[in-house]
Amino acid sequence: MSVLPDPGASRAVLIGSSQFDHLEPLPAVTNNLAALAEALASPTSWGLRPEHCVILANPGSADEVMAVLRAASLEARDTLLVYYAGHGLVDLQSRLQLALPKSQQDWPESSLHYEWLRQAVLAGRSERQVLLLDCCFSGLALGTMAGAGLDQVP
Repeated sequence: MSVLPDPGASRAVLIGSSQFDHLEPLPAVTNNLAALAEALASPTSWGLRPEHCVILANPGSADEVMAVLRAASLEARDTLLVYYAGHGLVDLQSRLQLALPKSQQDWPESSLHYEWLRQAVLAGRSERQVLLLDCCFSGLALGTMAGAGLDQVP
């Protein structure tokens, strides 16, 4: 395994919700997605091929996100990087929900469940997985990305 991820065997999925029907807009998210994609493709950075970096700006549904994520997780052999920027919401069981444009604060089924995203990332074939959450309540994800038993470490 090389020191840096092999850009030809790696994939990135950049998910961003900036416009919402029921939540405050986050206009900076659109620029974040473009800037991150550019940085990942830069030859002085990772050198990821543009076709290996999918941008999902204001996705219409959780199904749309999950289809793209599952495809990338099956294609990536070296590294899978997933980035989400938008509103983070908390359901009644204190679980993290990632807001999509049609999400509503009190309707968890209108959002992307963090656990679905996590499972898709971990079920992939890549040697390394990187998940970046740029949202409120992202700390709820701490302790759940580690392997079995490791999330109990103080």
